Amino acid sequence: MAIPLRRPDGTLPPGIYQASIADILGTYPPVNEQRQILNDSLQRAVETLRALDPTFVIYVDGSYVTSKAEPNDVDLLIKTDRYLETELQQYLDQVCPVEAVSLDVNVEPTTSDYLLDFLTTDDYGRAKGILQIV
Repeated sequence: MAIPLRRPDGTLPPGIYQASIADILGTYPPVNEQRQILNDSLQRAVETLRALDPTFVIYVDGSYVTSKAEPNDVDLLIKTDRYLETELQQYLDQVCPVEAVSLDVNVEPTTSDYLLDFLTTDDYGRAKGILQIV
């Protein structure tokens, strides 16, 4: 499924959109230094996480996937039953410390959708979209 156009409020329409890292980087190009830093961080983090465990289900969310010109960071949700959030944060801090400061990493067991449901709702309780990296 292709990444859809953003709504007038800058967010993705409701849904979970599967996209490759190349699709994501192409949709959110490095139009400024901050976007370049975040793109590099996202790419490196996904490569590092996939090397650790290729079964991770990784979602990308937050202001990074909006029309905001200079998002603060990239929000990641990692679905796994093998690792705790603190373990993955420590791992990323060790393996790619520069990139880790540009990430907000959340981990949720595969049997729960609490965080996924939270991340697919905006601050006003309206449904919004999220990207799943394939």
